[in-house]
Amino acid sequence: MSGTALGTEAGEAAEAGRGDVVDRTAETTRWLRARRGAGRVRRFAYVSYVALVLLLGWYGLFAIGLFHEIGHRSPLADSAGAIARTLPSGLVLAALAGFFLTVRDALWRGPVILPRPDVDWLLALPVRRRPVLLPWFALSAGIWALAALLLGFVGALLVAAAGLGRIGLLAPAFLGPAVCVALLAVAGATVVERSRKAADRLHRATPVLLLAVLLCAVQVAAAARGHRSKALETVELWSGPWGWAAQPVLAAAGGTAPLWPLALGLLGAATAAALVHAGKAVGEVPLAVLRSRARASGGVLAGILAVDLRSVRLSMTGGLEVRGRGRLERWAARLSPPRSPGLLVAWRDAVGLVMAPRRLGLMVLLLVPAGAAAGAAAGGGTGGTTYLAAAAAALLGYFAGSQLLEPARLDADDVRRTAWSPRPYERLALEHALVPLLVLVAAGCLGSVPAALSAGATALLVVPAAAPVLVAAGLLSAYRSPVPVWVLYGGPLLADAGPILAMLWYAVGPMTGVAGVTVLLAAPLPAGIPEAADPLGRVAACWVLALLMFRWVAGRARRRMRP
Repeated sequence: MSGTALGTEAGEAAEAGRGDVVDRTAETTRWLRARRGAGRVRRFAYVSYVALVLLLGWYGLFAIGLFHEIGHRSPLADSAGAIARTLPSGLVLAALAGFFLTVRDALWRGPVILPRPDVDWLLALPVRRRPVLLPWFALSAGIWALAALLLGFVGALLVAAAGLGRIGLLAPAFLGPAVCVALLAVAGATVVERSRKAADRLHRATPVLLLAVLLCAVQVAAAARGHRSKALETVELWSGPWGWAAQPVLAAAGGTAPLWPLALGLLGAATAAALVHAGKAVGEVPLAVLRSRARASGGVLAGILAVDLRSVRLSMTGGLEVRGRGRLERWAARLSPPRSPGLLVAWRDAVGLVMAPRRLGLMVLLLVPAGAAAGAAAGGGTGGTTYLAAAAAALLGYFAGSQLLEPARLDADDVRRTAWSPRPYERLALEHALVPLLVLVAAGCLGSVPAALSAGATALLVVPAAAPVLVAAGLLSAYRSPVPVWVLYGGPLLADAGPILAMLWYAVGPMTGVAGVTVLLAAPLPAGIPEAADPLGRVAACWVLALLMFRWVAGRARRRMRP
């Protein structure tokens, strides 16, 4: 049937029905399969071939080699005790993290995602959505189930390599629950994609869920060192599907899980019920959501190909639905701006932080390990260890400071946002450093008070010394210029290293700040300088570097405004 014939028959049916909607789903899908089915089969075969080659080349060689080793000996027998101790909490952590990432992915993409032509053209026709969307849901569920099978088999191999059980018992104990957890996560992601209320609840609960994952990771690290809590592990094993899935594995590995058949039955029943509910919910996904997800997915792919992480981030957040403001956001929106024009940028930055408390919370979470790394660097030791700890502290401090620079990144993305001010664009760029600098110094100094009580007051000088450099590095990243085309497509002239050079192009500012702080705070004193002048000398050196980097920021902003 040709396209003209299809349109003619549709018009005749519409006239015959006098405005009634005619269901042309079966006829339309048959016509599309006849026109595009062969091309889709060829593309699917090619993608499957590439995936198979990659799996055989990387995953297959590893799995075959480890399986062969297990047949002769236990290559991980020396670590059997640590693996046995971490197995309960480690399995819960893996399942919970996978579940969280899958449902979180539904906030911008989701399991029901179509190509843009299908969303813009096919779903606008008088067709039922469920028959069109259900194959895409099945494809996502199949991909997630395959990933769960691959990861589960690796887990079975590792546990068997430690001598904790036979591979014949461990493989089904891993694979079945892993697939169930994956399908449960896909079903939950479908509900999040369909319901704006569910998406809003997940968005608000994200900090709590992330904290739960981090606490599980801490528990795994403690168990590896011999500090286990049997009561806490029991609570986790019955806390939900992520715990139910771990109990058959523990039973197969010789652990304590007497009620694992009950847990497996609960997991299977929950998976079946969730899949039935998700199959019904697929047809209820709003068309506007499908269109926004298709645009977001295309933007993310374009950003990845251009090695532009900021574009990827904007595409992902652009796919989120607009949500209502909370009480704190409504209160901040009613604040009166200052009368002085010189304080407007700082006022906007402060209000933006008040309206995004998650960024402040993430900054605090990043400052805690940064302070621990800085304390390890100041505690003395070998030169390599000191530099490594200082670099880790500087990198975490940079990420903490970058959480406060989102207003600067927004102004850098669209220079028209600063059209309200007659002052130079580069001056406004520098004013974005005021609020992040004050917040970072205040939070860092409060966090370093315990270190100052034990190591002396000089520990308080680390934060004021490093904060200006790290904030300047964040502004350099915000006001970076786009990657030149010749860098991405250098060809043989640049040894086909375009993506690597593009990443270096974007990272040169942060790398300068992190490396500068690392060297200035961890390098030994030059000969001839008294030890009493060491703290103030390092602070002065960091401030000089910060001034040079702020000058660099002004130059970048000037070129961005007038390229």
